[in-house]
Amino acid sequence: MLSSQGKRLGYAKNESADAHRMRVRVRIVNLLMLVMGVGVLSRMLFLTVFERGKYHLKSENNNIEHIRQYASRGVILDQLGRKMVENTGDERGGRKYLLGEQAAHLLGYMSQVREDELGCEYGLCYYLGDWTGRTGVEKVYESRLKGRDGGKVVELDVKGATVRELGVNEAEQGTDVTLSINSELQRIVAEAVGERKGGVVALDMQGKVMALYSGPSYDPNLFTVQSDEVEKQALLRDKESEYFLNRVTSGVYAPGSVFKLVTAYAGLESGEIDQETLIEDTGEIVIDQYRYGNWYFDQYGKTEGEINLERALARSNDIFFYRLGEKVGVDEIVSWASKMGLGERTGIELPGESEGLVPTRLWKERTTGERWFLGNTYHLSIGQGDLTATPLQIARMTLAAVSGRRCQVSLLQDSEVECVDLGISSKNIEIVKSGMRAACATGGTAFSFFEFGPYVLCKTGTAQHAGQTSDEVLPHAWITVAYPGDNPEMILTVMLDSAGEGSYEAGPVAKEILGRWQEVE
Repeated sequence: MLSSQGKRLGYAKNESADAHRMRVRVRIVNLLMLVMGVGVLSRMLFLTVFERGKYHLKSENNNIEHIRQYASRGVILDQLGRKMVENTGDERGGRKYLLGEQAAHLLGYMSQVREDELGCEYGLCYYLGDWTGRTGVEKVYESRLKGRDGGKVVELDVKGATVRELGVNEAEQGTDVTLSINSELQRIVAEAVGERKGGVVALDMQGKVMALYSGPSYDPNLFTVQSDEVEKQALLRDKESEYFLNRVTSGVYAPGSVFKLVTAYAGLESGEIDQETLIEDTGEIVIDQYRYGNWYFDQYGKTEGEINLERALARSNDIFFYRLGEKVGVDEIVSWASKMGLGERTGIELPGESEGLVPTRLWKERTTGERWFLGNTYHLSIGQGDLTATPLQIARMTLAAVSGRRCQVSLLQDSEVECVDLGISSKNIEIVKSGMRAACATGGTAFSFFEFGPYVLCKTGTAQHAGQTSDEVLPHAWITVAYPGDNPEMILTVMLDSAGEGSYEAGPVAKEILGRWQEVE
């Protein structure tokens, strides 16, 4: 047995070992605390000294919110102040097109901005998801209709409640746009054309657009916030119908015999012919292997003997205009085509307007490497060959033919348009108008208007496609009308794409439009 002293020594020894281990642990803990303290102090020193500005700014921004206030978009009105487009609620794309597909190419539509379109243009800045006009009046007058967005800067507390307003910039409401369009006439025109391919435009005698329709059309309401994506994509993928082509301003077509109004003025104003000049209808002209025939001879084997300009216009006699073109020459015809507004844009406030083409000697040499032949002059004289124009250009040409003025075209009710006097003698204007009246009277080509009252002035056209060599494709059907004939107030031009003869196809459409318009006036 151990003595009591031995027991005390063993106990002391064990106690010393435990105390040592405890001191080691304490030192380790203290060291760790020291390291952690140094780390915390270092981080605090780094944040408060070196990055104080950065986190001060972040702290400020965390308590400040920028709230965007959208401007209410302006509405679109017709000439009588009737709404054609209006807003629907607070949604940015909440737009209602009251005429639907009846005015789609005229008014356009809106859609959202994509990421690749972000930026500022014409003083307007766009953000991802913003709604903006894509075509038509919506696009051209985007800055006027959109207005200017505003907003306010507010300070928030930790719970997100507003503490105070730091600044306010009030939104400026968009401005309404009033068009020269008569929405009732627009509806009549659209219903008369229906689903056929074509374009119709009506101008007043100052060049203001009263109606403009391209068919087939689409419903611009499909592109609003409530749009049907499946139906929209089906329209976009349909390449045959070309729903989004504005045939009135962007489609170019051979005008055919409606162009004979230009050739007539080239002959009258150059002095090559007058009211009494007679040219014999031989039924056809043959030069080497080329043949140039008249429709009456080709269809019925008949000729019309010696005829003057009035009769030639009434009967749309090709032989007369072949010979007239030969008399005046290509340069004179081109000059008068230019004077009457062909081969250039009309100035209408719509995107994508085409210039069309009035071929010249130089153009042909540069394009084909060939010189100009008499046959080219024959084709040009009757509105064929390489000549192309838009329905809107033909309407402006007709306005010039019956008034002696070339007018700039406009869609805005309050815009001032410029009309230039072409210097045509009043006598020659009356000669041409007399021929146009005869075209719509018994014995003329526009049989749809034989019993129509009051009488109108018109010219029909049946135009083969440029470069067409086969009869499998139907020609373009044209008619252009000045209504009423004694004192014209409106020019109405109808073009039906690949529809057939102008007398049979375009004429009845024009008659329906004017007949229904009489009931509204």
